[in-house]
Amino acid sequence: MEVTAICTSRRESAEAAATQCGVGRAFWDYEAMCGDPEVDVIDTGTSPVLREKIVTAALKAGKHVVNEMPFAPSLEAAEGLVRLQREKGVVGAAAASVVGLPHLALMKEMVEEGYVGEVFQVHCSWHLSFFLKIFPGFPYTWFGKGGLGVSVTRNQGSHLLHALREVFGPIASVVGRMETQVKRWELPGGESMEVETDDTLQALLRFGRGAMGTLTTSWTAADSPGFCIDAFGSKGRLRLEALQYPSVATARLYAAKSGFGLAPSGQEVQVPERLFMVAGRVVEGDAGETSGGQRVSLARIFEGFVRAVREGGEPPVSFARSLEVQRVVEALYASHQRKGWVDLEAGEELG
Repeated sequence: MEVTAICTSRRESAEAAATQCGVGRAFWDYEAMCGDPEVDVIDTGTSPVLREKIVTAALKAGKHVVNEMPFAPSLEAAEGLVRLQREKGVVGAAAASVVGLPHLALMKEMVEEGYVGEVFQVHCSWHLSFFLKIFPGFPYTWFGKGGLGVSVTRNQGSHLLHALREVFGPIASVVGRMETQVKRWELPGGESMEVETDDTLQALLRFGRGAMGTLTTSWTAADSPGFCIDAFGSKGRLRLEALQYPSVATARLYAAKSGFGLAPSGQEVQVPERLFMVAGRVVEGDAGETSGGQRVSLARIFEGFVRAVREGGEPPVSFARSLEVQRVVEALYASHQRKGWVDLEAGEELG
């Protein structure tokens, strides 16, 4: 895959970005880029509300699409994107890079091979301190504005749900509660803004295969303890943990077999080289890269996407899978409003 064009909202920034990245053509009108016959794939990363428009234009133009996260600002929008993608017969994927993490792939293999036996419990968490204090130059204060399709539940929660779905299967029912614990952000320069989006989520899950689970996430957590998935079964335990945003730089997978003992006995599992390979060669992380340490994970996602474009079939983190995760997110919000469990298998109304 070759990057042939780049688009921003203004001509000067588009041309500067094209020069900086060594890309041949610059666009400052996304509809013009989507309509260019020399472009086969559109990869879009901006606010969910604007992305919905860009992805819709790309699909209507018959382009294959990689959509960033959160997938869509609402369930209705997500359903519309999936419907259009199917109508046009193109490939659509979401950049839920945690799914491409080699350590998660190994965890999935070990679960499917029966290492933990029957899965009884799955507990996951992801806690960061991004919005505990707003620093000068921080570009994401718009995450605190309502109506833009962002929140800790929609952002970090969606990534966690994609990871859980990949390894442990569909989620059958949920109960959740969201809070905005930091209700006002103190901004540089003495200004402040009221926060309109949730910054903390606590949820209980029931998986379709019978396991129970918990999900907690926050982006106002002091000390940024990071990311963790802990699975307990009839024969053993698997624990995946990582700092900050999960990447090969900090991810570790631990495994332990069940037995008598009152202290953890897990040992780190080395991830085989084959899970770091893309297009026949090993991809290595680079501390100096600008993708937040996601080079390996994203390369694996894109390899599956390209394979689906060339050979057919569904890519990793397909639009269909993203719609499934979106339904879980909306079920969590519905549960918060109703103060009770929402059954996804029964097809309950989520509005």
